[in-house]
Amino acid sequence: MTAATFKNLLMGGGAYYLSWWLAYPLAFGYGKLTERIIYRGEFASVVAMPLVTGFPYALVAAGVGAYVAWLAESKRPLLWAIFPASLYAFFAFRGYHWVRPPMLVDRAAQVIGAVFLAVACLGGAMIAVRRRASSRARNP
Repeated sequence: MTAATFKNLLMGGGAYYLSWWLAYPLAFGYGKLTERIIYRGEFASVVAMPLVTGFPYALVAAGVGAYVAWLAESKRPLLWAIFPASLYAFFAFRGYHWVRPPMLVDRAAQVIGAVFLAVACLGGAMIAVRRRASSRARNP
C-alpha cells in the first residue's frame, strides 16, 4: 500500500468519523424545527420521512464527500469519496433497532435513508471535483 493510498483511506475514514460530531448537534437543531410534522400515508412515511429526517446528516455527508474529493492525492479523486459513502450507507442501514419485526415498508424507508446519505456524499464529491477542475483550468 502506498503512502498516498494510506493517506486517502485515513482521510476518508477520519472525515466520516468526525462528521458525526457535527451532524448530531445539527440534527438536534433541525429536529426542533421539524418535530411537529405528521407523515400520513405510505408514500410520506416511506419516502418523505427518511429524506426530511436525514437532511442534516446528508448535508454533512455532502461536505465529507467534497472534503475527500478536494484533498485526495489521486488522478481520480471522486473514487476516494466512495469509501466514506459506503460507510454512510452501511452504518445508516445497520443503525436501526426495531421494537417489532419490520415490515417491507419499514425496510424500504431504511434503505432510502441509507442511500440518501451515500448519494449526498458522492454528490458533494462530484461538485468538488468539478470546481477543482474548473479552478485548475482557469489558473494553469
